[in-house]
Amino acid sequence: MIFDRVENAKRYLGISENLDRALRYMVETDLSALEDGRHEVDGENVFVNVMHASTKADMGEYEFHEKYYDIQIDLEGNEDILFGTKYQEITKPYQKDSDVGMGICQCEAICHLGAGKFAVCEPMEPHLPGRAADGREQEIRKAVIKVHK
Repeated sequence: MIFDRVENAKRYLGISENLDRALRYMVETDLSALEDGRHEVDGENVFVNVMHASTKADMGEYEFHEKYYDIQIDLEGNEDILFGTKYQEITKPYQKDSDVGMGICQCEAICHLGAGKFAVCEPMEPHLPGRAADGREQEIRKAVIKVHK
């Protein structure tokens, strides 16, 4: 997990070539100007999904990916993203075609996203985006940059 402000993104260069490309793109691009949908940066190596979503006050299930990092960025509104370290139960086994599995996990960290902040979820790291900040459900607009490991 990486949680920081966008202006500090260059601190994390050098982890991987694809992550470098994604972080530079995040800093140099007005993500809020992108239309909802998928935007390719470097084919399947780096792409962005822009969407509207509703935050939820209930816990929900944590997700994990094997092939991709997620870089979560709120464009309008804010959400909490929860991170865990170990699954108590896998409720949906990993699906290779969609690169996602789901499960029940104990929360180990809560990061409050919002304007100017980002969170990087590493492959296999349990994370739960879309949690209502302070229990207040709201509509948000966000970008998720998918980065092939």
